[in-house]
Amino acid sequence: MPSKSTRTGSCHCGAVTFEVTVPEPTFTICHCAMCRKLSAGPLMSVHGEGDIRFTKETGMTWYRSSDWAERGFCGQCGTSLFWRLTDPTTPMLEISLEALDEIDDMTLERHIYIDAKPDRYEFKDDKPRITEAELLKELGMTPPD
Repeated sequence: MPSKSTRTGSCHCGAVTFEVTVPEPTFTICHCAMCRKLSAGPLMSVHGEGDIRFTKETGMTWYRSSDWAERGFCGQCGTSLFWRLTDPTTPMLEISLEALDEIDDMTLERHIYIDAKPDRYEFKDDKPRITEAELLKELGMTPPD
């Protein structure tokens, strides 16, 4: 099992730079409608551990995108950077894959919200595909009404 590592990253314009601990060099592809709307396509993200350590946060902006999560982006250039749960008892942080400086060692782990994926695109891999209900059960959360 690969050891965790500290990764650096930034937005496009450099108004936000950060360090974050990544437990494994894997990423997930989210196909939910909200991720697709906010990132103009499926969101590829890396699971982070602990807090984000900002080395520059001039442009950092947080947007409460649902009752239980918020998204972080640069308010100057618009780069989508983070997704996190707002409940402090269930810490969860996802970092946009392409916001990280070094990603050559990253491998695809799985697809989530596959039941929300539109038919207009397809990924040709054999990684697990998880529905919204399966993911929320895994996280110990109740699906929204």
